[in-house]
Amino acid sequence: MRSAYPAGGCIVSAMFVLGREAVASARGQVVTSVLTVAMVAGMCVAVLMTTGRTAAAEDAALAEIDAAGTRSIVVRADADARLTANVIDRLQAVTEIDTAIGFGPIVDARNAQVPDGPKVPLRNGYGTLDGRSLVVPDLPDRALASTEAIQTLGFRDGLGALRTDTGHELVVSGKLEVPAYATFLEPLVVIPSSKPDAPSGTRPTDPLTVLIVLADSPRHVAPVSDTVKSLLEAADETKITMETSQELATIRTAIQGELGSYGRGTVLVILAVSAALVAVNLLTLVSIRRKDFGRRRALGATRSLIVALLLTQTALLAGIGALVGVAGALTALSVTGSPLPGPSFVIAVVIAAVLTALLGALLPAISAARKDPLHELRVP
Repeated sequence: MRSAYPAGGCIVSAMFVLGREAVASARGQVVTSVLTVAMVAGMCVAVLMTTGRTAAAEDAALAEIDAAGTRSIVVRADADARLTANVIDRLQAVTEIDTAIGFGPIVDARNAQVPDGPKVPLRNGYGTLDGRSLVVPDLPDRALASTEAIQTLGFRDGLGALRTDTGHELVVSGKLEVPAYATFLEPLVVIPSSKPDAPSGTRPTDPLTVLIVLADSPRHVAPVSDTVKSLLEAADETKITMETSQELATIRTAIQGELGSYGRGTVLVILAVSAALVAVNLLTLVSIRRKDFGRRRALGATRSLIVALLLTQTALLAGIGALVGVAGALTALSVTGSPLPGPSFVIAVVIAAVLTALLGALLPAISAARKDPLHELRVP
């Protein structure tokens, strides 16, 4: 037999010929091929129905916990507690802090066109809220309002004039998105008071009544809380309260660690069993086709070619089995109403299934390549 690799050594042509030989070999051994596909499909189903379901449930649980604000630290203070806006400048320099937002004392305001309308709390805002910097606008007397505040005020198109109880008038010129950790401030109307280079703005000694600090990770809530406390030493502690999400952060870490270790153990067991089954199946194939491999070796096929042929055949069958298994598992999860694992997890399962099958096929492939052609051709 001529070598499967063309004389010119073209890699693309060699891969095409090798793939064609692998397909022909797989079609010639239907039972073994079907068993390989079934084993890999079963492996994917087992992983997705156990660890995949667990991972999806973990993601859902963590999302619920995160929605409660596992990274937030909320400081409330009286107007005379000596908590001032310049604390935000210092907090921004802490590496474990994602963002810090401060709000001044409340001033009641109404729709200027409806003097007897409902009141909304108006506050000076400092820092960055949900990615939006609360920088003083170019035009004076401008405010931002949340959707709830706009509805309360009865503004059309989100724009309108406000009048405070002290007679000061402002214009609501934009909408403000309020993240989950700040919804307790609703309905929220803010006068942006920061400068681009200084979150505390032009009046850093103005008082704050609410300070929200967001840690960059739930595990940093405790050290960030200590940092915030140290920066509040100048304030009157009797007029300040601090709420942290440390308990939620601890629960989050525990859930993530427990479910993660369980999932890894289950996957390793399934992959090990699957690799062993694939190896046994292909060892049987090698035993049945020993004369074919011996004939190939006698006609000039190299050992590396035999190994490549078996591994390519296994990769093709494993790919088919992985796709079939993933499709079946996702369908079953959807029908039963179970949470679905994310795309990255599914892709990882497919890759792991193919690699596991190749690992299981490596020993049989080496065994086939080491067959003595003269001995195999003499054996009846």
